[in-house]
Order: sequence, then structure tokens, then C-alpha cells
Amino acid sequence: MGFCWKNHQRHCPRCRERRLYRLASGRRRCSRCGYTFHDFSQRFVNLCGLSCRQWLWFLKLTELWTPARDMAGQMGVAYATALKAQDTLRRAILAQALDARALRQAEAEADPQASPVFGLVEIGGVAICDVLPDVTAESLLHFKLNFRLKTASQGPVVYTAPYRNYLTLLGCGPALWPTRLIHHDDKRLPADAGGFWPWAKRQLSGQRGLGPATFALRLKELELRYNYRDQDVFPLLAKALCGFVPDG
Repeated sequence: MGFCWKNHQRHCPRCRERRLYRLASGRRRCSRCGYTFHDFSQRFVNLCGLSCRQWLWFLKLTELWTPARDMAGQMGVAYATALKAQDTLRRAILAQALDARALRQAEAEADPQASPVFGLVEIGGVAICDVLPDVTAESLLHFKLNFRLKTASQGPVVYTAPYRNYLTLLGCGPALWPTRLIHHDDKRLPADAGGFWPWAKRQLSGQRGLGPATFALRLKELELRYNYRDQDVFPLLAKALCGFVPDG
């Protein structure tokens, strides 16, 4: 429970009131708004129907980079359940990002054929992937065609030469290939020289289901793993999973 309640101090998930009544069922009721809840209410960990033991097993397999199909076999669950658990964990990681609110807004307004565009900067070995709400797939193509911004690709992902303060821009989806005349095949871009992006490209290579709807989730997971690559990520994943699902 330490991942759910700091210092074991419970509060109402809706109004944050600390005066609670314990019910015979083991649930608690808020003295202010009357909301009845249990320890996992409104948290990501409550979304997939997995038991605590199964979640702990899933987190360990995730830490070890186990593919979803192998997870399903080892855990004795359906493949679709393993995929849903992966999606839930990635959304939990994304919810903790500093740009989470901006990213949710960008996704709501985005073209379904293209992901939001991110700007990558790396400082002292720490990678920061910022969502850029004012830059779209159309903008990226405009920079390429009219300002000769160099671009390359890794599967459905397009990345660029440096742009403003960013080492590269990153986007994903068929909208970045509007015609057969558009090619993203420039070589020796600075982002390929070392650090986060070459490492991330190896992780993304061959991944199934990578597209506009999932790119931000995969990228934010890789950002977390890279920035804590010399540490045990299990508690970080558990903390994210036990976080509250954001409103909206």
C-alpha cells in the first residue's frame, strides 16, 4: 500500500478529505462528499481485473522486457489481457510526465493519421521528450520541403535534424508520407550519433502495433527506462501503476 498512500495516510480520491469512515465491507466513505472507495479506486491498477499478485508478476516481466505474448503464457492470461495491461502501465507512466496535460490535449486534437510531434533534448545523459502542440505532421513536412530540414525514418517513425533547441523532432504515422514523392532517408543525422535516440530505435525496431495511437505511450516508457537505466525500474513502474487516473 506504500505505493498508493504516502506514509499510509488515506484520503478521499475525489475531494482529498482525510476524515473517513471505515465500513464493514472494508471500504471507506468520505465524511465530506460521501464517496465510497477502496484502496485501488480510480487508480490505474484497478483497470484490468488483474490481482495484486498478477500485477507484481506483470511488472517484473515488464522490467525484463518480456514480450506481451510470452507474458500471457507465463501468467496464464489471455494475450488481449497482457496487451491491455501493457497499455494501462504505459498510460500510467505517461500520466506522470511533466507534459502529460499538454499531451492529452494534443492527442485530442491530433490527426488520427499522425501522432503528436515531440522534441528531443538530452542534457547530462537525461532525455526529455517534450510534446510540441504547435508543431504537427503538416508542419514537419513544411519544414522539410520549404526549409530543407533533413529527415530519416525508423519504421513508421520520422525523426529530423536539429530544430531550434531540440536535437530532433519525432513523429509517427502515415500522414508523414502523404505521397510517394516524400522520402525520409537522409543519413548521419546528429540524433543518430549516440545517446537516447539510437538506443530507443533499437527498442522500437520490430515492435508490433506501433502507430500514431501508441507512439506517445511507447516513447514515454522508453524515456523513463533510459533515464533510470542504471537503477531498478520496478518500484518506478509500481508507483506509476498505483497512481490516480487523471480526470478527462
